Amino acid sequence: MQHADEKNSLHLLSGWRFSALLIILCLTIVGYLIFTLWAGWEKVAVAFSEVGISGLLVPISLAFMAYLFRFTRWQHFLHLLGHRIPFYKSFRIYIGGFAFSVTPGKAGEALRSVFLRDYHVPYKESFGAFLAERFSDVMACVLLSLGGLLYCAQMRPFLYLAIAFVATILILIQNSTLLRCLEALLKKITPERFSSYVQFALETILSFKKCFSITHLTLGIVLGIFAWGLEGVAFYYLLKSLDASISFHIAIFIYTFSLLIGAMTFLPAGLGGAELAMLQFLAIYQVPSSISVTATIVIRLTTLWFSVLLGILLLPRGQLKVNN
Repeated sequence: MQHADEKNSLHLLSGWRFSALLIILCLTIVGYLIFTLWAGWEKVAVAFSEVGISGLLVPISLAFMAYLFRFTRWQHFLHLLGHRIPFYKSFRIYIGGFAFSVTPGKAGEALRSVFLRDYHVPYKESFGAFLAERFSDVMACVLLSLGGLLYCAQMRPFLYLAIAFVATILILIQNSTLLRCLEALLKKITPERFSSYVQFALETILSFKKCFSITHLTLGIVLGIFAWGLEGVAFYYLLKSLDASISFHIAIFIYTFSLLIGAMTFLPAGLGGAELAMLQFLAIYQVPSSISVTATIVIRLTTLWFSVLLGILLLPRGQLKVNN
């Protein structure tokens, strides 16, 4: 009986379920794209014409290199949990997860856990790796933002909040007693329908603290800094190619801090929030609106939407099959 249950869970996304998921995913992406571009498709066309082919290839190449850094980190977390998945299979599962990036907090990427079940990776362990990855990303973006916050007086309070946040989280995840206290507190204040998710997340951290040790999280954060830093470099490249007068560290700050703001809106992939933040920050640094709009549109298309497209193309379709 246990074997049969395991077999069913391994094929959760088999056959028509997988096809239905893919159709829903594609319709969702098309809907978001239409919504995003509806008010200014002419600006998108102008943006592409202004940056040219090289202006698209450079950020796409940098974004792909960033994905490799993030995949390396993912492999490291899986190895920590004792799982050695063939490189190409693991790469397809990881990149395929990007197809679900257009979800609040990119939580849909956790669907990788379903595919990893074919390689006998329990949900709790793969979700533990996912939480460690998300935490590393947040920390990386916070640290990348700090340089710019030092030069932006009106944003300086966020610098102190960011430092306090990093210190608090690092202390919290290293202390099992504090995590248990937090779990009890959240159970009291969280609506009942969400309490099970909170409990699952905290128990995952407690069960798989290997991924959350200072040493391994530090490595994860460093790899995250390289990954998100490369996308920031792509943003800087676009701005300079459009003759914007802006320094390198400010461009990195604007890009990474805008992503954090977008994440805090809990909108799918920060859509709308991240773009608006980029435009507002670029206006503060007196970048002409025509340049800021073009750079913002192109960087999101060549990073976020490129990753979504790549994820759809690499989804491991043939991996999950129904055994009748």
